[in-house]
Amino acid sequence: MPFKEPFMLGPFSVDAEGRLSVARSDVSPGFSVKWRGRVVHARLAQNSAQDGHLYVQSSLGRIPSTASDPETRAKCFTMLRNLLAALPETWRVRFLPDHQPQLEVETMVSLPITVTNLVTELASFLLVLSPYLERLDEMGVTVVASNHGTGRPLS
Repeated sequence: MPFKEPFMLGPFSVDAEGRLSVARSDVSPGFSVKWRGRVVHARLAQNSAQDGHLYVQSSLGRIPSTASDPETRAKCFTMLRNLLAALPETWRVRFLPDHQPQLEVETMVSLPITVTNLVTELASFLLVLSPYLERLDEMGVTVVASNHGTGRPLS
């Protein structure tokens, strides 16, 4: 059902076909989902009239400290080194001061984008991520208690 004219929906501009664009260049709208106990943040940025980036960020869990469980910590780091070599080339992991490996992914999307295509992009990412999370869970990486909606913003 086409709309008669474009309208604003929060930080998005919705065109006649219902496709989303970033309404203001100084705002990157985002949303969060919870997947396998982890909060995953997604943010959309528009580069040009037809190009945009979808930024996705998630904590992979927390590696135990040496004081609490040195054996599991050593196993986690060994497994994590192997896991990093197997991740898709465009995925980056950085370590936060609180022993959390944080995954950051950036992908190109065409704008305007339908909600269906936006959700499909994120769902595809989550499905590829799942086996890595399963392996981390098996090795003793603990899921971080989330403050859904109050986590660190994507930078």
